[in-house]
Amino acid sequence: MERVQLIFRNLSEVSAEERETMGVLSLTDVNGERAINIICDQVTCNQLRMRLGELEICRTLLPEVLVGMLNDYVNLEALEIVIFGIKDGQYLTTLNNTETFTERKVRLSDAVLLHIMEGIPIFIDRKLMDAQAMPFNVGTNKVQIPINTLDDENLNTLLQQALEEENYRLAGYIKEEMNYRNKSNDKK
Repeated sequence: MERVQLIFRNLSEVSAEERETMGVLSLTDVNGERAINIICDQVTCNQLRMRLGELEICRTLLPEVLVGMLNDYVNLEALEIVIFGIKDGQYLTTLNNTETFTERKVRLSDAVLLHIMEGIPIFIDRKLMDAQAMPFNVGTNKVQIPINTLDDENLNTLLQQALEEENYRLAGYIKEEMNYRNKSNDKK
């Protein structure tokens, strides 16, 4: 698998009228030209903001304590995060140990937290990056998020908005993604 290294660039907060605030994480290629944007929940958004703000209290929080203890047993420099696919609106991600060749599934937003805390490198399959990446523009307050990275609840909300705005082209794309997921789930 050919890989592209990603770097955390930005955390934005999105507030919908009736919904809880969400975060959007932007990970770019090393040159900062193309980005994948990931939606995360408010709790994870808050955790990331605390680390980005380098708050003193973070030193005694459970993630830092556990990573500190893990460092006693594992060479943290041998760890890497790999994004290798997408399914049902979620990026498929593993935390890999390159010395022991072990891997564990991990939620991408949690992996980004590890990346911010310890500098663990993040890689993405090049084909997936080519399919999912959007141009990255510094200083803009708009980000694009591919439909296939939205969870079912967000897809339904977006579908309702598209229909209300009579944006039938977007509604068609959303419905197509929903049908694809339903067919995939029926095969299980």
